[in-house]
Amino acid sequence: MKNCNVRDYGAVGDGVTLDTKAIQAAIDDCSANGGGRVILEGGKFLTGRIDMKNGVDLHIERDGMLLGSTDVNDFPEIVTDFWRTEYAPRFNRRCFIYAEGCEDIAITGRGKIDCQGRAYVRPMTEEEIRNRPNMSYLRLPMPLAEGEKPLDEATTMVGSAPHPLDPRSTSLAPARVVFFIGCKNVLVEDVTMQNQPAGWSYWICDCHNVHFHRASIFAAVDMPNNDGIHINCCTNVTVSDCNISCGDDCVVVRAYSAPLHENKVCEKVTVTNCNFTSHACAVRLGWINDGVIRNCTFSNLNITDTFSGLTAYLPGNPADARMSDEGFEATLIENISFTNITFDRNYSCPIRVVIAEDNLCAGIRNLYFNNVHARSGKMPVVQGRADCHVENIYFSDCHFTQVPYEEMGTKFSDRLARFGAKLDPVSFRYVDNLVLNSTSFTTL
Repeated sequence: MKNCNVRDYGAVGDGVTLDTKAIQAAIDDCSANGGGRVILEGGKFLTGRIDMKNGVDLHIERDGMLLGSTDVNDFPEIVTDFWRTEYAPRFNRRCFIYAEGCEDIAITGRGKIDCQGRAYVRPMTEEEIRNRPNMSYLRLPMPLAEGEKPLDEATTMVGSAPHPLDPRSTSLAPARVVFFIGCKNVLVEDVTMQNQPAGWSYWICDCHNVHFHRASIFAAVDMPNNDGIHINCCTNVTVSDCNISCGDDCVVVRAYSAPLHENKVCEKVTVTNCNFTSHACAVRLGWINDGVIRNCTFSNLNITDTFSGLTAYLPGNPADARMSDEGFEATLIENISFTNITFDRNYSCPIRVVIAEDNLCAGIRNLYFNNVHARSGKMPVVQGRADCHVENIYFSDCHFTQVPYEEMGTKFSDRLARFGAKLDPVSFRYVDNLVLNSTSFTTL
């Protein structure tokens, strides 16, 4: 195994000099010589986009940092035929660390990846906070060219939040920090990611045999779209012993095949022994018109200061224009297990399973909740549709306590109390075969 220290390829590591070319040269040389470790140590290595190659372990030592540039020009758009780039989520083809079709790649070490995300956001106004009380910042939008106007139908509503449909309303910042597509045998271990640029920490798409172990993600909880780990159209994935705190969903499991050249399922995902904080969902399954998501387990999770908990919310898009990550399939979610999960200071529903109108849903069925304990502002919601019932929902030894926002004692619960947010009761509608075994619902 070859060890390649990036300083030997000209990297400076002073946090000011752009080291992209040196780091890329080390990766290329390491891969060309059979693979091994590319080592960053003893400094802050400022860089734009870097591309991983076969057999390379990008190893960041405890005293090392991979520091993202604040110049968007250092993150060129991905140009490739490997995947259908026109279907990139948020119409954004920029990322920080990229790999396509690679095998045996890793990001390891006890160092940090810092994305300098504050450079890509602005504070929200009081009115904007009223509409989205779990956020404090918004992305800086892509500027329109002189004389250019937004599209007539530039936004649609998903839930209570507007989502952009116009490609020009997205951000120039890299929308993914790490983006691996079509890769096999992937490891992310020990490394800490922080200060994301209002973008997903990891997008793992169409990958097989992927392991996140002892990884940490510390994104600002009040920045939008600061997701943790997106697992899309993958098989054999484990997320274990991780700490994730972020503004958007901590772990997402999807089957969004639009960027791929064929439809693929997402299955055999295991998430265990993790701590989650999120101002969106701790765990989210599916989105608009995904495909098949099946055979996944989530266990031994501590979830605190989170807006929503375990969510299979399938929204629709009533607008004529397509949303950036809207799929073309009928979603089927089945055979999902949630075991030994504790919630505290959960602002919305600890469990939310909803099939909205205008969603091409084939069904949600066979969901198992065992030993789930929650203190939250709202109660569980399981709601199918008149033409698409939710089926076979099992609760065993679960206990849900509804707590007034005034008693949660956080900045964001205080906002919800000030804005008069409702404390909704438990709701089950259009559910076939709902089993409640030793399960309680208590309102304080």
